[in-house]
Amino acid sequence: MLEAARLEGRRIPVIFAGTTRVYGALSDLPVRELEDRYVPVDDKVARLGLAEDCEFDCSTPFGCSKGIADQYVRDYAASYGVPTAVLRFGTVYGPVPDGADSASSGISGLIARAVRGEAIRLPGGGKKVRDLLHVDDAAAACRAALGAVEMIAGRAFNVGGGPANAASRLMVLEEIAAITGLRSEVVTEPAHPADPPYFVSDSRRILWGAGWRPKVGWRDGLQETVRSLTVGGALPLAAPAAGLLSAGQIGGRKISA
Repeated sequence: MLEAARLEGRRIPVIFAGTTRVYGALSDLPVRELEDRYVPVDDKVARLGLAEDCEFDCSTPFGCSKGIADQYVRDYAASYGVPTAVLRFGTVYGPVPDGADSASSGISGLIARAVRGEAIRLPGGGKKVRDLLHVDDAAAACRAALGAVEMIAGRAFNVGGGPANAASRLMVLEEIAAITGLRSEVVTEPAHPADPPYFVSDSRRILWGAGWRPKVGWRDGLQETVRSLTVGGALPLAAPAAGLLSAGQIGGRKISA
């Protein structure tokens, strides 16, 4: 695609949907473990998130494939003048228009398993934190980057919900339970060594460069996503026998918000 844009003979913009996984495990980021999540020790990181100056770490096959693509897109701007930009997305979620069959992973998969009354398997105990980005905000970021591509060509941007939309899987499960009135059984699995305990995007660069910022709060977006899988008829709620949520409880454990 990049080569086709270069050979076109006119300026064809290319916006690449990349990933924050190019930063790897962030093993040098100190975090503190709370009851339901990890938080960074560094107050600045807690307030603003992680910026684009994080060191690349493409040591996994997935990270390597994404990192090479990320570099190619930026190099085509530097070497050939193709107007490109890289948007490094984190956890994107939102309504599921194709119904339950497509809700197999990510936030929608978590919701689908929860409302079916299935056990939820959480690597690392579900305490890793990500900033949740609604799909409408992700699409708006792409449009904003496209509109400003001549000014931001060759640059990469962390695009996420930011600290205001940071949540662990345990926090997401608690919110799902509050929405549906159902409790999920949590099964803890070993954490993946390449999965950082905390990644929240500092998206100020794309705010300054393209005027974009997220608009949908994660709790509102989660409620909309649950509704798309249940009210729309895609998934029936689990029977009351699966257990009602006791205030602040998931799987029998008290969790602080």
